[in-house]
Amino acid sequence: MKNRILHNLGLKIGSIIIAVLLWLTITNIDDPTVTQTFKNIPVTIANSEVISSRGYEYSVEAGDMVTLKVKGRRSLIDTLRETDFAAVADFNNLNSMYYVPINVTCNLEHADELNMSLQPENMAVRPEEPLTLPFSVRVITIGNVREGYYCTDNRVSSGLVQITGSTSSVNSVREVAVKVDLEGRMTSFTDQYDLVAYDEKGEAIDPKKISFSQNSVEVTTDICPVKNVPIEVVTTGEPEDGYYVDKIEFAPSTVTVAAPQSMLSRLTKIEVSVDTAGADSTIEKSVDLSDYLSDHYVGTTLPDEDGLSIGVIVTVKPFAEKRFELTEGDIEIRNLSDNLNGILYSLWNANVTISGSEAEIADVKIEDLGLYIDVADCNEGTYTRQMMVQYNGPVKVSAGSVMVRLTAKEEPEE
Repeated sequence: MKNRILHNLGLKIGSIIIAVLLWLTITNIDDPTVTQTFKNIPVTIANSEVISSRGYEYSVEAGDMVTLKVKGRRSLIDTLRETDFAAVADFNNLNSMYYVPINVTCNLEHADELNMSLQPENMAVRPEEPLTLPFSVRVITIGNVREGYYCTDNRVSSGLVQITGSTSSVNSVREVAVKVDLEGRMTSFTDQYDLVAYDEKGEAIDPKKISFSQNSVEVTTDICPVKNVPIEVVTTGEPEDGYYVDKIEFAPSTVTVAAPQSMLSRLTKIEVSVDTAGADSTIEKSVDLSDYLSDHYVGTTLPDEDGLSIGVIVTVKPFAEKRFELTEGDIEIRNLSDNLNGILYSLWNANVTISGSEAEIADVKIEDLGLYIDVADCNEGTYTRQMMVQYNGPVKVSAGSVMVRLTAKEEPEE
């Protein structure tokens, strides 16, 4: 038996060695050792109160992200993802140079077969004096309300919040905002929203670097229906004596406004007034409708984000004049005594002139003026009497005087 075992012993040992090498070669070819690099793995900070307990805040100068090189069997490496690794900087290990070693672990089975190296190996921390500053809260709306509606206002329960952190972190804050989703909304609503701080590039600041005096705010969002309303421009005050408003031109003629339904149902027009008191020339002006609505139609809002102006031209002209040539038949003698005759015999000073707009005076006739003189309590003789006007129209009438001769009536013969 012993001879059998020892027979060709060298050959047998060589065969075993060759078999092992062959197995290793086949295994290495089938599942070789490879290296994979994973970049931008975030580093979580643990026990940060180690610094804050000393009266300091901190900022991370380097090491908030690490690059990880992992070596192992291909079959294992191919299953790895960035999320399989956890990088932690434990501030309990903070040294006097304010470096914290970074420890990386893998949560997969057979992780002990992996050979891992990372860069950088330490997080560099800079202690800073704490800083607290107040910031106003801005509401950012996203999405669109339902067609026919408009978001008129967003009211924040706490318009001012305090932010505390390291000096560099707090100074990097440019604004604090909440995002309100309006998609498909058609009624007002109130909700709670988390605060987010943004830097000058508009990027959100890591909330681990700062703390808010409160983490959220309540926002009440007003949503109102919209309506297209006609615009009417009117004038107030009287132009300079002898002048009149000839016409009013303006554009646009309509405007879309948003307001509560109770107000919209009563709103039939937007009346814009232009003061023409003392005017003796054409007035041209632009009316900012946003300001005008705020002053005169409280509760209404312009959905137009860029605002809207109304261009107005009020043409002011001097009165036109029209002069009449009179005959005796155009003037009535009133309150003539029954025993007297009256004769108009001098019309040289009987001037009648009307003034007003060209349209108003065009159709006025002499008989429309109702010209007359009053001879009440007059006896025989010659009198000069001012002509009176019985006219209620829009034009201004200027009338002169006439001479009238009153004579006794002859007694009829018997």
